[in-house]
Amino acid sequence: MVWLLNDVYDVEHRAYFMSEKKMELTPLKIRSHGASSVMHYDERYTPYIEMTGLLPFVQLVSRSTPNLNAAAVTTLIDRWRPETHSFHLRTGEMTVTLQDVSMITALPIEGKPLCMSTDSEGWRHQMEALIGMSPQEPEVEDGGKKDRVPAGATFTWIAANFAHCPEDADDEVIQRYARVYMWYVISRTIFADGTGKNAPWMWLKALTVLDNKFSWGSAALAYLYRQVINC
Repeated sequence: MVWLLNDVYDVEHRAYFMSEKKMELTPLKIRSHGASSVMHYDERYTPYIEMTGLLPFVQLVSRSTPNLNAAAVTTLIDRWRPETHSFHLRTGEMTVTLQDVSMITALPIEGKPLCMSTDSEGWRHQMEALIGMSPQEPEVEDGGKKDRVPAGATFTWIAANFAHCPEDADDEVIQRYARVYMWYVISRTIFADGTGKNAPWMWLKALTVLDNKFSWGSAALAYLYRQVINC
């Protein structure tokens, strides 16, 4: 078989294992975990979510997320080329564009790029300043070492503490709950990872200033390109 592109990448590609190694590979696991019905959407969140440009997307995925065909998605991934950011099919090339992202997800594609430092030093204190609390630090094991935990919070911790906004909450508390709700949703949908357990700190950090007018659609597309490579 003739490989026309990057040999180093090819030998790690699923298509290589199937065609050259004759391996039978199973469909990949879908990473999108849905918005979940555990977190209750409160209409009082609306003005704060609208400030970020995420309101149409949040309303879309809060109702339901589409059923995904794992076999069909896997077939596309097997034909993905990172050098061209496109699927190489028998009929030609196909790719996902910003227009596709905008039309399918209603994410904003105009605005500032979602660029920020990913340094997580002091993230617990920053999280407490934003949402009033942070997950408990891991206990010290025998030998004086702590379990290493990713910067962020588990979805179960978020749901346990922020599932329902108090009826008598003031504007500051409502904004806090709205920020956590957006963090929870985008971590389970746009920026879903393979674990399905954690909401990374950096996505909450991106919501520090709600009216930053980020191009969330551009960030979603870039993240998709990167994750397809890592499948």
